[in-house]
Amino acid sequence: MKTTKLTLGKYLILSFLSLGLVFTSCKKEEETTAEEPTEKPFSAHAQAQVPFMLKETGELCGPCGSWGWTAWEGVINNLKGKALLFSQYSTFFVSNSHFKNQELDPANSVMETFRANFPLSTAKPSWYMNGDFYQYNDYSGAQADAFVSIATPPADVNVSAAYRIKWEGDKITVDAQAKLYKNLNGNYYMGVYLIEDKAKGTQQGHALGSSVEVEHHVVMRGSVEGGVWGKEIISSSADAGATINKSYSVTVPSFYKKENISVGVIIWKKNGTKYFYENAATNQE
Repeated sequence: MKTTKLTLGKYLILSFLSLGLVFTSCKKEEETTAEEPTEKPFSAHAQAQVPFMLKETGELCGPCGSWGWTAWEGVINNLKGKALLFSQYSTFFVSNSHFKNQELDPANSVMETFRANFPLSTAKPSWYMNGDFYQYNDYSGAQADAFVSIATPPADVNVSAAYRIKWEGDKITVDAQAKLYKNLNGNYYMGVYLIEDKAKGTQQGHALGSSVEVEHHVVMRGSVEGGVWGKEIISSSADAGATINKSYSVTVPSFYKKENISVGVIIWKKNGTKYFYENAATNQE
């Protein structure tokens, strides 16, 4: 009987050990399978220009909410994926309770600084491509397509931009990268901007009525970090082939809708007190 019990005990011990080994192997395989990359790759650099187009508008501007609203929808539909697009609500015909005071840093307003830098007309609505006035009035899109083809010469740029976006709760981090195709001299900056589509506010002249909150298109929400123009990337000179990396982070206000936020990266060249567009990149689709 002792021999039988001993043999059975050994058999049971070996069986449990075997099962343990099997369980250990399965657990290790599951952990390996569940691993995922923690960071997304940078977007691709393109040796071509990505222009930016803005609409200078206002909630208290009747034409901005009627024919100007329809025209802006025409711009968006025909230029999405080809340009960085955003709406400006600066100084004239604006409600202080809405977008003008809702920027990431209202005391250093991107919209007000852009208006002074380019400068933008007090007439609204009006449109600007890369800071230059451009009156858009062709809803079919042929005029917009023609202008973009002029504004984006193929493979003849000084610098391009790329980005990587990461959310942690309400905090967004954008790693931006500039790539040089030519030797550059001067003072260059790279800014990262948040733009929110479907941001709610009233709009005079809108078909639904001037007291109804409607969804405004691609509203500029401000600069992520580094002030209006972002962070300096070249102080005097840099050689062709160089890549320059900068990281930008901000915690966005709770009333921003993260699912509607897009990112724009713009590279500027400073000349005296003015800043001039060099190139851009965006995840707008």
